[in-house]
Amino acid sequence: MLPPKALSSLHKSASWLFAVPAALYTLQNRLVFEALHFISPPEYQLLNNMKLFTTSLVFRVVMKRQLRVFQWLALLLLGLGMALATTPKPGSTTQEDTRHDVWIGSAIMFAVAWCSAVAGVMNEWLIKSSSSVLEANVWLYLFGALITLASLLGSETAAEGYLAGFDSSMLPWSVVLCNAVLGQSIAFLFRYADSIVKLYAVCAAMALTAILSSIFLSYSLDFHTLGGYLVTFLSMCLYYLPPDVLFSSDTDFFHGLTHTRKTQ
Repeated sequence: MLPPKALSSLHKSASWLFAVPAALYTLQNRLVFEALHFISPPEYQLLNNMKLFTTSLVFRVVMKRQLRVFQWLALLLLGLGMALATTPKPGSTTQEDTRHDVWIGSAIMFAVAWCSAVAGVMNEWLIKSSSSVLEANVWLYLFGALITLASLLGSETAAEGYLAGFDSSMLPWSVVLCNAVLGQSIAFLFRYADSIVKLYAVCAAMALTAILSSIFLSYSLDFHTLGGYLVTFLSMCLYYLPPDVLFSSDTDFFHGLTHTRKTQ
């Protein structure tokens, strides 16, 4: 909860703008659960990176932040890394219905990518324009809760009870808790960083998801998957390294490393 002083200082004039990303986030979350009916968790995390391209375009237009040519190349390289990581394994698509399910999941994730891009960049702009991250979260989650409640009224869930399924296991509550912590973390990330940083963070989550799935869901990590992760790491270096480091010679680069160690 916010302290009384913070509650009294909330700005209500432009608060209605938070209804737009709140509605898009609600739609996105609904589509995510629909997509998980057709694709596995690693496939979901990998396809979720389609928002790399949509977010980059929306970020460039809305935030009007120019990117260097090699940064665009880094983003394309990140797309190549995802393509390598999502290369189908031999024998994994032997049945036509399996391919059909993957295409349905991919189509849903394409819609998720655009919802996430518009909602994320607009939310970043609103958070940076707000007096505090807490105030921005108050309006975003308030509108999100209202929109979600309105979507539940009259549905089958309303007849069964809004907490149906939550009384049989702690797993649903764990999912809610993880998403709540994730939402707070992303809000501060938007405040002090940007949407591109979030995309690269998703790539790190992609690798972690694949590792956990290989442990608990019998998901095998092959050469293409590991190669894709390596390419995404190279993409991150290309995007964030300073231009003078990228265009320096190998001698200057190693001399800089040696000089840095001596100064430490």
